[in-house]
Amino acid sequence: MSSADIRGKEVTGRRETTERGAGNGNGAVNSLVRVLAEGRLKPKAKEQEVLDVATEYFLKHGYLGASINEMARSSGISKESIYRYFSSKQQLFEAVIGRELVEYRRSLDRLDSMLRGMDLRSALITVAETILGVITTDRTLALRRLIFDEATRSPEIGQHYYKIGPGRAYEVIESVLETHPHRSDFDLPKLARHFTALLSWRITLERQCAVRAAPTAAEITEIASPLVDDFMKAFLRPK
Repeated sequence: MSSADIRGKEVTGRRETTERGAGNGNGAVNSLVRVLAEGRLKPKAKEQEVLDVATEYFLKHGYLGASINEMARSSGISKESIYRYFSSKQQLFEAVIGRELVEYRRSLDRLDSMLRGMDLRSALITVAETILGVITTDRTLALRRLIFDEATRSPEIGQHYYKIGPGRAYEVIESVLETHPHRSDFDLPKLARHFTALLSWRITLERQCAVRAAPTAAEITEIASPLVDDFMKAFLRPK
């Protein structure tokens, strides 16, 4: 069996394990995220309205500061309408997280077919630009602050976010490396994590500390290209 076959079996096994794990806990919210991501179901108009209101309210007041009663009163949506779709504040919060991450997940999923026709460097640059385009926005940073704060009290909130966001990004990067010939002393999971760390650590810290504003599309391209070159020099060996 070739090393490529072995790597392929390892990746498949990890994905199957991840999918099985995704079914544990947060069942209703995971189901909502799954059907949204697959495009099989659109939220009802009223449900969409509830999520719109809840998103802005959570971003403004935080999770602990949010009250369903106040949310209903300030938005004009009845409390009954909120509870018709979501049984608790936590479930509503989880659904808000899920919906916000669906587009990120879709953008990564759409890359799969595109990346196969590119050389490795171009594929990695495309992945880098896609990820940076999401994680550097003000909205994403505000959402992550909410998630991380609540995860200290409710770990399942953080776990839910990790599966949909970073977990999916790792899978895409592993897939790129799996389907594009390369040589390395590192296995696919380590390469994916090194790439993500190199890509996101500094710019995320700068954004969180208000050292820099959200980068433009042109600035993201300027960041991505040399970063991919550094990654390839450091972690990949010429064939």
